[in-house]
Amino acid sequence: MDVPDQINAVRITEKALGKVNYAVTEKDSASRVFRRSLFVVQDMAPGDVFTAENVRSIRPGHGLHTRYMDNVLGRYATAAIQRGTPLSWELIG
Repeated sequence: MDVPDQINAVRITEKALGKVNYAVTEKDSASRVFRRSLFVVQDMAPGDVFTAENVRSIRPGHGLHTRYMDNVLGRYATAAIQRGTPLSWELIG
């Protein structure tokens, strides 16, 4: 196999692998509501600590992603939070 053939083989392999795209597609954004996210499941006062009893992973996906559960537990509420509120970073101190 000579050099031009090797180059062509590399280009064909690159095309076969495709490109990585981390952007949210239209299809992904439409299905986000069906994913789980973090919600407060008990009323909380400012300064209350987030625990496994008052934060749960439920649907719809309007709160923080479930991967942040360990980051949330043990921290405190910065404001009064009503039961059923999707968690956001603004509510976590």
